[in-house]
Amino acid sequence: MTVFERMQRIDRRVMYVLLVAVIALPMFVPFKLPTAITPEVRGVYDAVESIPKGKLAILSGDWGAGTLAESLPQTEALMRHLFRNNVPFAILPWAPQTTTLMQNTAERLAPEYGKVYGRDWVNWGWKAVPMVAFLKSMAKDIPGTVRQDYRGTPLSELPVMKGVKDIDDIGFVCHITPVGNIMLWVAFIQAVYGTPIAYAPTAVMVAQGYDPLDAKQLVGMLPGLVGGAQYETLLNDPRSGVRWSNSLSLAELLMIFLIVLANIGYFASRRAGGSGR
Repeated sequence: MTVFERMQRIDRRVMYVLLVAVIALPMFVPFKLPTAITPEVRGVYDAVESIPKGKLAILSGDWGAGTLAESLPQTEALMRHLFRNNVPFAILPWAPQTTTLMQNTAERLAPEYGKVYGRDWVNWGWKAVPMVAFLKSMAKDIPGTVRQDYRGTPLSELPVMKGVKDIDDIGFVCHITPVGNIMLWVAFIQAVYGTPIAYAPTAVMVAQGYDPLDAKQLVGMLPGLVGGAQYETLLNDPRSGVRWSNSLSLAELLMIFLIVLANIGYFASRRAGGSGR
């Protein structure tokens, strides 16, 4: 077998080892690949920077363990930005699992910024009500709709909720989700009250965001893991989003390299008079 034929028949076990190696490398050897910041990610960053003082932000989410690789970096980057800018926020989970995942994330990050639960952020907890009915009611009366946090503490006892009455007291919302329900926020909150809404979908749901983006109904979007990595770059604080995105990039580069290598072997083999098969 000629060297050109060997280029077309690389043992799959070798390819698997190379793939594992390039995926694992960024986890143990931090480095930075060039990152282009897209306008939609910049829009989310600028919207957070523009939250008026005294306004509350909402991080809405219905993601779980199945989309953690994409949704967690998005959530972490947003929380870090809000903590860093001293913007109080409420976690609004749409599933029981999200309640725990987002609360655990906030509790893990809070000590880095000297933040305290109940003063700097609150978890409203999962409410077993239809999303549309909740949004309509919340917009007019947040304390009367939410009533208590995920621990059962009345909102009136939490300093972070002081003065928060309705949607006019909300300066920013980002919906972190693997499903197609962003238009509910657009239809019942942004279109009616003009509240800045951002979208943080998983990669397969990104296409749904471009129509409301073009219509200026969304201030911006974090497209999947790449969006989380770009946001970390804007924060000048590379974390899991950048590392995991680097793993994806290296894996894709490896696939391209192997395809090019095999094609070089194929055409060189034919030119040399081999079978090319």
